[in-house]
Amino acid sequence: MRGSAASDSSVWSRLPHELGDAVRPRIPEIARACVDAVAAEIPEYSGKFADGPGRVAAIELTRRGIERDVDRVGTPALWQADRLAEFRRHGRDAFHSGLSREAVQAAVRVSSRVTWRWIADIAREAGLSGDVLYGAAEGMFADVETSMAAVAEGYSAAEAAVTGTGERHRRLLRALLGGRTPAADSVKEMDGLLAASGLPVPERVAAVAFRALPGAPEFPPGLLPEHVPADPAGDPPAALTPAPDVDLIGLTALPPGWTAAVGPLVAPAEAPESFRVARRAVDLAARGLLDAPGPVIWCRDHVTTLLLLADEFLVGQLATTTLEPLAGLSGRRREQLAETLLALVRTRGSAPELGRLLDLHPQTIRARLKKLSELFGEKLDDPAERLRLELALLAERALPDRG
Repeated sequence: MRGSAASDSSVWSRLPHELGDAVRPRIPEIARACVDAVAAEIPEYSGKFADGPGRVAAIELTRRGIERDVDRVGTPALWQADRLAEFRRHGRDAFHSGLSREAVQAAVRVSSRVTWRWIADIAREAGLSGDVLYGAAEGMFADVETSMAAVAEGYSAAEAAVTGTGERHRRLLRALLGGRTPAADSVKEMDGLLAASGLPVPERVAAVAFRALPGAPEFPPGLLPEHVPADPAGDPPAALTPAPDVDLIGLTALPPGWTAAVGPLVAPAEAPESFRVARRAVDLAARGLLDAPGPVIWCRDHVTTLLLLADEFLVGQLATTTLEPLAGLSGRRREQLAETLLALVRTRGSAPELGRLLDLHPQTIRARLKKLSELFGEKLDDPAERLRLELALLAERALPDRG
């Protein structure tokens, strides 16, 4: 399909700008004519496009599509991934609207035929040559082929999601998160599933880990787009997306008892690592060690904590040995000195500067600095030791039971 899309784009790019300039003012008329023809010739659309909001929306959608196609005239050839993604979306929307696959494909043919007739008439009125008409016809026919294939892919993806063959998506999900590809025709199957989902093969993906408390309601339908491979009830519960900021908006409506963690965006081959980080975030949140304002945890916002707690035993040892000079102090006194020590190793500020930072009198800070100097000595002047101290103090905050 990529070859066809590239070739039809190059056909349009070789046509003169005059064709686009002549057609562009007539696009609203063409869009109305396309919608009228579809309503007249395809019974399943007659009621939807007869009048009212449905007709208005269809005309606007058609107008934008024609405008996008006309913009290709006389421009450098580009891979039309966005165009095919839009037709896949048409196929998915048609399925959910109760239209048949045959009806939506017929609508593509009718619209293309009407558009071609208008373009041919406009080109003749503008005095453009027969070669231009031939080139436009070649581009239109190629567009019909790729558009109908994309519509079919989108329709199939929507159908699969609700008829049980969504298992193919779950296989893709398990394959990527497990660090392997599906056994049979792996590369072809993976590309095919991604294409059927209405997505280009992604450069990066983010894994999502879910946790549901005992007694939590079932995962609500509709929170995730149908093209997102997901299995919130699986073992382990997971999802995968190349566009987390867009695809995961619905997760803000997770019911009580549910938590989701979004791992970092990575190359598809590193999806297991993204999932490992997301699962770690869910586990830490369940223990109260990771705060999030809602049910969704974005790992990108907690990198420092996730890094510090990647190995709790080791970081605990770091905190215990590095902060041993504070061990003999009472709880409140230790807390005060730890707070001042962290500010000091982070900023290397003077007593007045630290006082402003901690909202304390400089004299109080001086007394604390004197005590810290007695406890830690030359370590406070060694950059490597200051980093060690900062990590230990941050680890102690992240693991409060070690404080």
